[in-house]
Amino acid sequence: MKKINIAYLVIAILLGMHPGLVNAQSDTNLKTITGTITDKTGNKIANVAVKASGSEHRTFTDKDGFFEINTENDDFIIVSREGFEKSVITVKDGAIAAGIIIMDRWDVMNAQEKIQIAHGELPFERVTGSIERITGEELKDYPTVFLQEALAGRLSGLYAVYGDASPEVESFGNVVRGSSFGEIYVDGVPSNLVLNPREVDDVIIAKDYGSSFLYGGTAAGGAMIVNTKRGIPGERLMRFMVRGGLRTPTFIPDMMNAQDYARHYNTALGNDGFAPIYSQETIDAYTNGTDSIRNPNNDYYRQLVDDPANYKHITGDFSGGGEKVQYFTHLGYYTATGIESVGSGRNIARLRLNNNVQMKFSEYGSINLGIGGSFNRRKAPLLNGNSMFNTIYEYPANALPYQINDTIYARTPEFNTNLLVGLAHGSVIEDTRRDAFARIGLDLDLGSITQGLSFSVLGGLYTYNNLSRRLDPSVDMAEPFFTQTASGADTLVLRNISRGAPDNVWGTLGDRVDRSQFVNANFKYRRNFNDNHQVMADLIYTQRRVSGSQLNQEERLRNIGLRVNYFINKKYVVEGNVMNSAVRQLSKEERNKLSYAGGLAWLAHKESFLADASWLTFLKVRANYGILGEPVSSFFLTDDQYTGSGAGGSFGIVGNNSSAGGHIRILTGSGNIKLPRRQYLNVGADFRLFDNKITGQINYFNIRRTDQLVLPGNLYALLSSNASYLPFMNYSDSEQRGIDTRISYHRTIGNIEFTVSANATRRVSYISKDNSVVYPEADRNRIGNKGDRIVGLEADGIFQNQAEIEAAPLQMFGEVKPGDIRYRDHNGDGVVDEKDYHEIGHFARIIYGFSYRMRYKGWSLGIYTDGITGGSFIDSRQWRPGMQDYTAEMAKSWPASNDLPRLTTLNNDNNYRSSTFWMRNVGFLNLRSVTLSYTLPPSILQNTVVRDASVFIAGKNLLTVSSVDDRFMPSQSKGYEQHPVLNAFEVGLEVSF
Repeated sequence: MKKINIAYLVIAILLGMHPGLVNAQSDTNLKTITGTITDKTGNKIANVAVKASGSEHRTFTDKDGFFEINTENDDFIIVSREGFEKSVITVKDGAIAAGIIIMDRWDVMNAQEKIQIAHGELPFERVTGSIERITGEELKDYPTVFLQEALAGRLSGLYAVYGDASPEVESFGNVVRGSSFGEIYVDGVPSNLVLNPREVDDVIIAKDYGSSFLYGGTAAGGAMIVNTKRGIPGERLMRFMVRGGLRTPTFIPDMMNAQDYARHYNTALGNDGFAPIYSQETIDAYTNGTDSIRNPNNDYYRQLVDDPANYKHITGDFSGGGEKVQYFTHLGYYTATGIESVGSGRNIARLRLNNNVQMKFSEYGSINLGIGGSFNRRKAPLLNGNSMFNTIYEYPANALPYQINDTIYARTPEFNTNLLVGLAHGSVIEDTRRDAFARIGLDLDLGSITQGLSFSVLGGLYTYNNLSRRLDPSVDMAEPFFTQTASGADTLVLRNISRGAPDNVWGTLGDRVDRSQFVNANFKYRRNFNDNHQVMADLIYTQRRVSGSQLNQEERLRNIGLRVNYFINKKYVVEGNVMNSAVRQLSKEERNKLSYAGGLAWLAHKESFLADASWLTFLKVRANYGILGEPVSSFFLTDDQYTGSGAGGSFGIVGNNSSAGGHIRILTGSGNIKLPRRQYLNVGADFRLFDNKITGQINYFNIRRTDQLVLPGNLYALLSSNASYLPFMNYSDSEQRGIDTRISYHRTIGNIEFTVSANATRRVSYISKDNSVVYPEADRNRIGNKGDRIVGLEADGIFQNQAEIEAAPLQMFGEVKPGDIRYRDHNGDGVVDEKDYHEIGHFARIIYGFSYRMRYKGWSLGIYTDGITGGSFIDSRQWRPGMQDYTAEMAKSWPASNDLPRLTTLNNDNNYRSSTFWMRNVGFLNLRSVTLSYTLPPSILQNTVVRDASVFIAGKNLLTVSSVDDRFMPSQSKGYEQHPVLNAFEVGLEVSF
């Protein structure tokens, strides 16, 4: 750690003192500059920090937005305030261009503001697609080091989901309108970097082909465009943040203790016609705890995972520069531990670097450079977090004792995994992950050749290395067994003993090496022929190569595309896109096919009939439609070669080839496979009302996916059984329709400023063709029905006695006994069987989010929520046959109540199937995060070297409101089969110089 701290200090000093990156300060020729700072509607903004770069003088605006500052004759003035975009004002010959400086709020995209879209940028008023933007400053108050988590609930159509929740491998994903992002573009380069919100300038979600088309097939489902922070001319800034906190599980299942489990397991045996196996003496022994070996009563959660996880995060940001050169450097150090209370637990340490430099080398050209990456070290038991919690969920409290004595640990034939050994005395895995990126871009103004012509080229390299090693010590293990002596005394016998051995030699596991190379060239044409005819065109070429130790073949992606955006009379936009994306695995005819998209936009607020609508600030109505090939970069034809008998093969995707042995020969150029396509229609509007107090957008989208690849087993049901393989083919079409919307309300009342935002998306899918079985009953089929249906039986309570069973229609799902679920005869044929399956509900169709940001003097409060509603799910949590553990809720099983059917030790075909009996409301509202911060008043800092200083407290995943209170509903399996999601409570300090 000393080496890391020294490195931080050296880099900070070099960046702060580099003579070529900052303007020299002058103490002479100072000029007095005055001005007023307002927002777009003319409201005066108080407490804006105003700093002159050259003179280094600093002041703040008063309640009327007025400031006065001494600057050099030629200087830069930087104005900044929370809730607004930072601005740089040029001082020329001791004056500024205007006495009024207008600042833009975070959540308002101005009409002429240039927005990053696929391989280019357009003024917001000319974008025909649905885009939403959020700044890094808005995201930084979310207590996380993961950008994708910080987006939860903030943008319409976007949903954040947990991957692995274990602290040492924590991961998140984002879904937009039902599809995962094919790519995340970081500063124009596709990348898998783990980004911290504090290094991000803004995030743009491009949801349709009016904004993502030229990215090609990898963005067929939408794109996330991330721009990291850049230096600002005239600004020299050092900002440090340190925070730390504790995390505990949001939810831990309530499982039965040993005595309750034994009692209810006896009941289950009796229901099945078997004799009980636990005597009352044994049950009492569980309660009394007199013999921990014969009668263990384990409380896994208290004994093994009762410690809070802790974490800390330290960052340093350094930025600045002059008119020709600007720089930004982000350094971050993050550590986290697990919640295990035995062994050395789980831990991770991550060091992160991101460095950007922009250099203008002439009037006609500039270069931008980026370099960085991260170093991660993880150490954990080989028993991963998900396996640990799944074991806890499966094992009853009396499964096995942890230890027989001080040196021997227990195992049994039924429950072989000793969690104490697995977490504290068994194998350990250690990973070292290194990822790095390098980016260089060149921008040239070619106006001297053709007016309005420019050229840019961007190249990038991303590498990922993961080196793993494993230590495998073992301990003495035995099965405890009791026998009786002639006198009737119990004797403990150890059998099947295995001797352990220490291991001090680390073994190497499979290492992973990935490489990605990317280049993009773009000829840009920007020409205003007059005020009524303006053209923006982009001709792009991109190529990407991806190789890796876990890929069966190298991936190659190549796009050639053209976008023409035509602006008529400053209020009508017509846009056309065409692109060729070659997929080398397909036939020449398929490789030569073109994709296309078109868009229209109408700036309605500029029409004469709305000229007097004082309530309307901005209204853009837009529509776009396109057809784009979907990515098949991992698709290949394989023929498994065998040396023995029983040879077979399969055509398909990685993971679907035969695994019987031999090696894989990769075949390319198939003439039978077509490129899957996605057709996208979006119609929407962006609006700002009442002097920008209300802003938002609304969209209707229709997405159709055609010619999707399937393995057509059901289509070939009549083939002879000795067919060696089935080929993949284009045989699946689906469609989804929906509406998404986001609206924000901003208001200032005295010293209180607040913004309330809400977003929601409703989406329904339809299946027109797929590979599923076709039934005579239309309601049972996927084809022709909505894709999010829940198909099952309609339950009609629980049979109370044999007479009710005999009086009911015959149920065909095995032997039925009192305590079993009774089903209705849906089709009226006198029996209950598979033909009675029908739509009984549907999965969630609505996602939503709410946020509230408030500022009062130096206080700031941010509250962010998300949730889903409008659907159901099948709750199979109580389907516990065999010797599996019982949840506490299973004490309510029949005949104690009719909430649950009878307990059973068998796989009950009647009860354990999809039906309305198990259907629950899936809706929930999750309080994602709350942050309260206090910034020291400007009057305290004005005569110090400190520019800003604030302290904050924050929490995340604090509360979930749902109709199902026995789990963390945003992720229903977490805490049961998987590691639970953790909440967090943290404190922090941020200081800028």
